[in-house]
Amino acid sequence: MKRFSSIMAAACLSGLLLAGCQETPVMDSIHSTHSHPASPEKKKQDGKKMSKDPIFKEFALSEEDAAPFVNKRIELERRKIEESEGLIPSRIKIPSLKIDTKVEKAGILKNGEMDVPKDDKHAAWFEPGTIPGELGSAVIDGHVDNKTGPAVFFKLKELKAGDEIILYDRSSKKMTFTVQKKKSYPYKSAPIKEIFGKRDMARLNVITCTGLFDRSKGTHQERLVVYSTLKENVKEQKNLLKMPESPSDLTINGTFISWHAVRQDTIVGYRIYRKDQKGEFKYAKSVSALQRKSYTDSSAPKHQYYVTAVDLFGQESKPSKTVPEEMAR
Repeated sequence: MKRFSSIMAAACLSGLLLAGCQETPVMDSIHSTHSHPASPEKKKQDGKKMSKDPIFKEFALSEEDAAPFVNKRIELERRKIEESEGLIPSRIKIPSLKIDTKVEKAGILKNGEMDVPKDDKHAAWFEPGTIPGELGSAVIDGHVDNKTGPAVFFKLKELKAGDEIILYDRSSKKMTFTVQKKKSYPYKSAPIKEIFGKRDMARLNVITCTGLFDRSKGTHQERLVVYSTLKENVKEQKNLLKMPESPSDLTINGTFISWHAVRQDTIVGYRIYRKDQKGEFKYAKSVSALQRKSYTDSSAPKHQYYVTAVDLFGQESKPSKTVPEEMAR
C-alpha cells in the first residue's frame, strides 16, 4: 500500500533523496502510521504529530480541527494492517551473504531524504511506503560502513540474480524475495519513481551506499539498489479507502464560485483550479472541508474553474465540471 501521510510526505516522491550512509547524525524522521498497538499516551502523541502533517497544514486546520480526521486515518491504517497480506518487517536475512539482523523503521528527514538505521548493524524499512508483501515497492536501507569499518550491507554488492532475501515479522511470519538485478546510481540521481513507485507486483528494493566517500558532502558518491520480487503469489489488495468523489453543482455567479460538499467522512478539503491565459488549469486555492464551500476571485469573469476533493491521505478526486463551460467571446 502506498502511503500518503508522510508521504504527503507523500506526495513528493520525486523530490525524495536517499540519505544513505553519512558520518553526521540523522534527524528524527517524521511521523508515519504503520504501527503496532500503542498505549493511549503513545496514540495521543502520534495523533499530535500527525496533525502537523502537510495535508492538514494545507487546509489550515488547527490541532483541534484536525483531530477527527487524524483519528479516522489512524483507524483506517489499523484496519489496513489487520487485513494486509504483507508483514511489518522486524528482521532481514540474506543467506548468501550471511546477513541476519534487525529491521528498524525509517521515515523522511526534514531535508526530504529517506532516513537510515540508528544502529549501523541494523537495516531500516521505509515505513511511510509500501508494506513488504503488498503490491508496490517496499524499500529497506542500511549502512555500508562506518568510521571504523564495514557495516550491515558492506557485502550487498555481491548479491546476484536468483539470491534470496527473507523478511520476518515479530510473529516469525516470513516472506521470501528473489533478487532480479542490482544497479548503482550517482547520489541525487537515483530513479526515485522506479525505486519507490512501481506497483505492478510485490517488490522489495534494498539500498545502501557505494563508491568513494565524499568528505565535503559527508556521504558516498553513489547508491546501490538491489531489486527483488516476492517469491510467493500476490493477490490484489482490497482498497479500504475509496478515491474521493468529485465535487458537484459547481456554479459561478459574478466573482463568487461555490459547490456542494462531497459526502464522504474522509474529505479534508478542496482545491480550486483556474484556467490561465495559456489555456492551462493551475492551482489557485485550498479550502478546508470545515469552511464554506466557496471561493471569491475578483477576476472570475475572465477565467474558467474546476474543483477537486482531497481526502485525509492526500488522494485527490477527478475534476468537477468546468464553469463556465465556455467563455464568452
